[in-house]
Amino acid sequence: MTTPPSADNDPEPAEPWAPPADPAPAAPSPAEDAPAGPASAGPVPAQSAPAQSAPAWPPAPPPPGAWPRPPDAPARTSRLAIAALVTGLLGLVPVATGLAIGALVRAGRRGERGRGLAVGGLVASAAWVVAGVVGLVALGSLLVVDRDGSGRVTGEDKMVTGALQVGDCFNGFQGENVPRLVTAVPCARPHEGEAVAKLRIPGREYPGDAEVEKRADHGCDLKTEHLWKSRYAADLQPYVFFPSRSSWTLGDREVVCLLRYTGSESLTAPLGRTLDPSLRLWHELAPRDCMVKWDEESIAQRTVPCTEPHRIQVYARYALKPGPYPGEKALDRSTDRGCDKRYLKVFRGGREPDLLSTLYPSKEEWESGHRTAVCLGESEKTLKRPMLPPR
Repeated sequence: MTTPPSADNDPEPAEPWAPPADPAPAAPSPAEDAPAGPASAGPVPAQSAPAQSAPAWPPAPPPPGAWPRPPDAPARTSRLAIAALVTGLLGLVPVATGLAIGALVRAGRRGERGRGLAVGGLVASAAWVVAGVVGLVALGSLLVVDRDGSGRVTGEDKMVTGALQVGDCFNGFQGENVPRLVTAVPCARPHEGEAVAKLRIPGREYPGDAEVEKRADHGCDLKTEHLWKSRYAADLQPYVFFPSRSSWTLGDREVVCLLRYTGSESLTAPLGRTLDPSLRLWHELAPRDCMVKWDEESIAQRTVPCTEPHRIQVYARYALKPGPYPGEKALDRSTDRGCDKRYLKVFRGGREPDLLSTLYPSKEEWESGHRTAVCLGESEKTLKRPMLPPR
């Protein structure tokens, strides 16, 4: 007889099989949101994802300035920023400013380094501008001094020698060179120098250092010769302040003629007020003027009354023919003939001088307008009466 198996020994029933779940979550069915009702028959169709288009090939290049940089590559330093700093330090302010602005703009667009360099270029340019303004203010103070309504200096101010006006008195000579800076003072105060004349050198091309100095010397000699009639003439030294090659290229053609007083006394008046009426330039000598001797060291000669001891007397003076400078030899011959002709007329029947001599202009004097010849008679003995017969 067969015994039925016990329920405790029955194996566990197997779980029914189910299909594997879809890994992608299913979109909710419209029926789930609908009110409950009878289930629709038949399977629910699966929803498909929208189709994607294939990428274009080759890919389009990015716009200018937008090339991607590898993530591990460092940003490069802007060349404009470097140039801005260098030109700023050199004082090229307009160039440095433009480069710095360009560097800052490109740094924002491209992510380049160098903002600090560009800012440094701007700071250096600003420093140059400030220094220039300060320099101009300082230079302006050296070009202008306090003057009264007539233009005379009233204070005591440092100034550039080239900015002196005719008649300005000053101090500041050191050694034998012309000072670049002087101290302008009123001429009534003790001073050692005076600006006595100005002239301009013509021409466009720079003629050279030696030629400029030569023209300046000759021009100042002609313009200041009357001041050699000063009673301080023996203690006066001429100086000239003339353009350099660099200032010539900037349009400077002006020469300042200076006289320096080296005497032991204090000079407290303009040189024009110290002229001695007994001193005359050679071309100012007139017939019957008498002189003790001829001073070879001065262009101004001292005259004395012909009743006082003397040895030289002017017996004639006449004008030379106009025209181009004839040359020294030609002038020497012509003035000898002219003075001999006048000598025969003047000393006919009177006391004759022991020596005869003539005076005539140099080339520079001729070109400046001097056309005078002077005839001199000299005695070997001292006289106390005129050599010329009475009129």
